[in-house]
Amino acid sequence: MAERNNTFAVLLKPGEEQPAIGRAAQYAHFEPSIEVTAVRVVNNWRSGEENAVTNKVKADFEKLRRRYPAILNFKLKVIFSKDVPEAFVKECHDGGYALAIISANRRNTIKDLFISTIDSSIMKTISIPLMVVKDEHSQSKLGRTILLAVDFEESSHLKILDEKLLGAAVKFAEHFNGEVHIVNCVSPVNRGLMAGDTSLSKIITGSGTMSRVGVHHRIVEEFAEEHNIPIAHTHVVEGRIDEEIPRLCEQLDARMVCMSSSPRSSFFGTVNSSACELVLEQIRGDVFIVTAEQQA
Repeated sequence: MAERNNTFAVLLKPGEEQPAIGRAAQYAHFEPSIEVTAVRVVNNWRSGEENAVTNKVKADFEKLRRRYPAILNFKLKVIFSKDVPEAFVKECHDGGYALAIISANRRNTIKDLFISTIDSSIMKTISIPLMVVKDEHSQSKLGRTILLAVDFEESSHLKILDEKLLGAAVKFAEHFNGEVHIVNCVSPVNRGLMAGDTSLSKIITGSGTMSRVGVHHRIVEEFAEEHNIPIAHTHVVEGRIDEEIPRLCEQLDARMVCMSSSPRSSFFGTVNSSACELVLEQIRGDVFIVTAEQQA
């Protein structure tokens, strides 16, 4: 999971429920050398109250430390800022962390149609790999599948993202006795439609004409063989990513989806980075995100 180091930045939520800290504690249980920095961004305070607010946050953190003894290297960072996502993203960038972990916000309210949630804003601007956690206890409720979503569209494919995501998926599987599955979502030819006839797209090969979906099946299987993933663990689905990935997660009882985000990626089509949010809304497990911009 942590390639550069073992330091994780975890965003604290107001209140007692801290799914992101719970997930960090699970990782620390398997890898005690992990260093977790709990980042509390205070966005509502009066001038002159900084010391009192900081002391209150520190007291709450001590309670949190006792709840999660598995985190041996646990510290607190208090930041005062009116913009929570901006402050957290800056801390992640400046602090040189290997992974950021945040808790998912509840959605499906009218306000969410007009105002981005905190996790949404972070997902769009983070400069390091990001884990979004919905339920601290989901790992014990769900199956063993770690679902790796890979883009194999030739025009925009970035191999470095495949390798980074696969490496992360394998490590997650090792830690949680899981198994890696690979999925490639073949988007509709007309991305403005909820569905499309992808079989109309043909590709000429040395052995004749092969459908676009057939080509993707072949590429996914070659990728799986190259990385010692069983062919039975490969999947090619047709349609919109925000419909097909959640549907496959439900079928496989997946505990996590590892996916990339890029404005250029045809894998996400017109929904772009919002695809991660749409998938997150509809699955029960975590989402691990690496962006193409992180590889620049």
